[in-house]
Amino acid sequence: MKVTSDAVRQDNEQEEGEQEEGELTTNLNFAEYSILLVDDTPNNLDVLVDFLQEYGFELRIARSGESALQRVRYNAPSLILLDVLLPGMDGFETCLQLKADPATHDVPIIFMTSLANAEDKVNGFEVGAVDYVTKPLQQTEVLARITAHLRQSNFTQNLQEQNRQLVKSHQVEKERLLLAVAQQRDQLRTLAAKLTDVQESERRRISRELHDEMGQALTAIRMNLTSIEQELGADSSSGIAERLNEAGQLADETLEQIRELSLDLRPSMLDDLGLVPTLRWYTGRFANRMNIPVEFQATGFDQLHRLSPFVETALYRIVQEILTNIARHSKATHVELQLFISSQTESTTGRQAPEIVAVVKDNGRGFDQELVLNRVNGTSGVGLLGMRERVMLLDGTWQIDSAPGAGTQIQIRIPLHPEATSELATKSERAQ
Repeated sequence: MKVTSDAVRQDNEQEEGEQEEGELTTNLNFAEYSILLVDDTPNNLDVLVDFLQEYGFELRIARSGESALQRVRYNAPSLILLDVLLPGMDGFETCLQLKADPATHDVPIIFMTSLANAEDKVNGFEVGAVDYVTKPLQQTEVLARITAHLRQSNFTQNLQEQNRQLVKSHQVEKERLLLAVAQQRDQLRTLAAKLTDVQESERRRISRELHDEMGQALTAIRMNLTSIEQELGADSSSGIAERLNEAGQLADETLEQIRELSLDLRPSMLDDLGLVPTLRWYTGRFANRMNIPVEFQATGFDQLHRLSPFVETALYRIVQEILTNIARHSKATHVELQLFISSQTESTTGRQAPEIVAVVKDNGRGFDQELVLNRVNGTSGVGLLGMRERVMLLDGTWQIDSAPGAGTQIQIRIPLHPEATSELATKSERAQ
């Protein structure tokens, strides 16, 4: 059988066309995609519908721009083939409105146009179209452009979804890390609180042992020396009397030093009388020893029950550390200490939450805050660091205002949680 060259060429072109269409449709299930055809010419719509239905697309039809906007209002298509020359609202205006609607902003739009000048094509891209095909339409070209932009749309949506997942994953990881940091911070605070409690317990024990045991022993020694001196009387040699006198003075000095050390370790009145009387005693003692007058004022505490031992001890140590730093570094001649109860509006609930405010102000030489607070080496910032840690343990805040030659003011705010007074309040109610 003889086969003509024309027949062979037609068969080859058909095979190439089928191969090309097969490549175009690879990895896409067209039945999953919907296309809105917008054209006012029935013949154009018939050709497009017959052609695209063969590939399984879900097709919708609109004959005007207004009709197209209504068709996509509740269910956006996968892609839009939009004629430029439409009656009433033309394709350019229709495209603008589709891109202005968040529901259809990302839907790819391909213009169908018989306009051949470059200005119209550029205008189409400017209003938001992703491509264009010229009339008369070439079916293979239309299918190729539809496939390309559906793939691009899928790729873009996948990237957006991956980005959303990454953002969500990042947010979840961030929240997890913040929670872990908060838990670690709480654990550190708990450990620090326990360490502080152990230190204070040890201070209290040593202070009592010094006061009770060694103090009593030295008092007994002093009484015995006095008794011996009286029994020897005037007949004893001057050397013995002088040595007894020296031993008595040494016992008195040692006893006084032990008492001072005992008070420095832990004044018993902090446990017996509370914070305000102890601070009043301590500021007077500080003024006498350091020759720096301290003006102390405490208001609002007569309306409260005793604070918890932890809060009282922490505040006492904070004030003690501040005054010690003043004596060592400030060269101040006057100090003001104010302690009062204030209230602050909670940002979450809007309620008035009570808090303890301590303000210590001196007229000393001041210091460069940035230089001192950021200093890593040396001991200049150690006291401030210790105070800050104590304040943080109480969920409080602190603020320092200082400058060279302008003195220093430290303000500390400690929230009065219910547990801060409940323990001793309950004891007081039981006693009544």
